Amino acid sequence: AGRHPDTKVNLVLLGMAGTGKSASGNTIIGKKVFESKVSCNPITKECWKEEAQINGLNVRVIDTPDLFDDEIAKVAKEKHVKKCKELCESDPCVFVLVMHVSRFTDGERDVLKKLEKMFGEEVSKQTVLLFTRGNDLRQADMSFKDFLHDCQDKLKEIVAKCDNRCVLFENSNSDSDQVDKLMNMVDLVLKTLQKCDQKVFNHKLMEEQQQQSRLSEEVIKTISQMHRTR
Repeated sequence: AGRHPDTKVNLVLLGMAGTGKSASGNTIIGKKVFESKVSCNPITKECWKEEAQINGLNVRVIDTPDLFDDEIAKVAKEKHVKKCKELCESDPCVFVLVMHVSRFTDGERDVLKKLEKMFGEEVSKQTVLLFTRGNDLRQADMSFKDFLHDCQDKLKEIVAKCDNRCVLFENSNSDSDQVDKLMNMVDLVLKTLQKCDQKVFNHKLMEEQQQQSRLSEEVIKTISQMHRTR
């Protein structure tokens, strides 16, 4: 409500292979646009975008390959991150970190640190956690609230760092209520960023922040080398 009709927001789906990023993208869009199937190998190999109007907001959903896999070559990873940022154009970004509700892996323990390297140090302020396979909780007769209360400490840290912005999805269910909950979280992130006057929370700002960070690191390295050579 009260939004300019031209307002567009990027929902960048991130997560490890097999967590259900593409299936969640299809649930958000409301139809099958991203390839999603059960497989031992990653299905999404490139960054891909689809656009839709959801709850009166123009949304660009960006599906990504697994950017957290340590076995992926650094060059390939950087290429995917660059493509993702290009697809975002200059519009606001909300990162949707997709995780499997029944599985928290070692590779996900430092997921926010990896995200910060890719998209800047403020990334957690504009991240929503989306847990898939909601039926697993129902079958275990466990509420989402109880799951978040009883989960591993490392996962609790991630949840806390993202200001408890969490939603539960069951992608075999076309229930629009879960998408509404996600969009409420997205709205919350956008309002918070605007309130903090972080106007350009888009990929151009991220690039500038990362360049500054790299420059700072180079300066520190140069100073320490000078000290060593004395």
